[in-house]
Formats: sequence, C-alpha cells, structure tokens
Amino acid sequence: MTRFEEKRELGNTRSSILVPQAQELLDLRKMKARFFHTVISAMDTQFEIHYLDKKYVVDLMHWTYSCRKWQLSGIPYAHAIATINHMHLDPIVYCLKYFAVEYFERAFETPFGPVPNDIELTGIYNRIMLSPRTTRLPRRTKKQRRISETEQSITRPLKCKRCNKVDHNRKTCRELI
Repeated sequence: MTRFEEKRELGNTRSSILVPQAQELLDLRKMKARFFHTVISAMDTQFEIHYLDKKYVVDLMHWTYSCRKWQLSGIPYAHAIATINHMHLDPIVYCLKYFAVEYFERAFETPFGPVPNDIELTGIYNRIMLSPRTTRLPRRTKKQRRISETEQSITRPLKCKRCNKVDHNRKTCRELI
C-alpha cells in the first residue's frame, strides 16, 4: 500500500515528458547518434545510414528500423535518432506513449482499499489437487536385422575348448581329462 502511494506521489512530482529510465536510455542513445554522420534521404520519410561499412534503413513514418531494435524497445535507437536529428525533429516524439509520465500517473491514479490479513480461503483454495491422468505410450518394437537373400549367414562350427575337435563343445565333450 505504501509503495503504491509512493509511486503515485512520484508521478505527480515529475516535470519531464518521459519516465527517468526511458529518458536515461534515450540520452545514452543520443550520445551514440552524434557519431553517425552519413544520412542519405531515400524518400521523404525513409533514410539510409552508413556506419562501419553497413547500411541501415530507417522509416520515420512507420517507426521502423532495419535492425528492429526500435520496434522491440519502443525507444528510438542511435541510427533512428541520427535520422530524427537530421530532420531537426525531437526524438521524444518518436518514443512509445507508454514511456510518458502521463501513462505512469494513470497507472497509479486509481486508489484501492486496504486488504485485511485474515482472509478466509474457501472454495477452490482448499481443494486437494490430483495429478493428471497419464497413459503410457507404446514403445517401438525391437526388430532383428533381416538378412538379405544374397547375403550368406555367418555361422561358425562348434569347436571344443578342451579337446580342440569340431562338432561338439566343451559341455558335451566325452573325452577323458
């Protein structure tokens, strides 16, 4: 409850357009954008930026950027900021509206009442959870390798280890020891 109140008061004291975390990130990206000098206009809103032998395409009308970092974060990346500066526009306008202090204030403007500690948990909370029914899946049958018609089966003749004669083994040997 106190954290909610602190956030509400914090939102009311802010004078900037963006929340501090978004403003810091935008300022950092503005510093990086100072080093991108080659901005080529392809159309009125589409630009090409050359940096370290790579080309980046920025479209200011659709708020898109070829490496998609602008779409993922919602805050223009350095190449997009270089294009925005080339057009003499404000980069804050190209940040998503959810980073604005106005939306931060809206998130915490609705008050809610205190919640007591001794809430009685009834109904679904007191039920015993059973494990789901599972069925054992059939396994793959093991198959022996089939010998082709052209291939001959390899069989060794029985040889006794005691007397070294063929056609019987040690277990069935009748020779005297």
